[in-house]
Amino acid sequence: MSDIESKRRDFDEIDADHDGFFTAAELAASLQVNPRVSDEDVAAVVRIADDDGDRRIDFEEYAKLVR
Repeated sequence: MSDIESKRRDFDEIDADHDGFFTAAELAASLQVNPRVSDEDVAAVVRIADDDGDRRIDFEEYAKLVR
């Protein structure tokens, strides 16, 4: 599996409603298995990755974040 395919698979797992974006709520839900991740941590990741300021992370922003 290529790097881009792997990133797409991971992104699609976070994007629970499959609308092409994920929100802080979707990211938090995907991280529920790790109780050490706080809402503040999730919000910080979204702020860092959200290049266009819409408070949603599209695949391009995600791929840039996880490079």
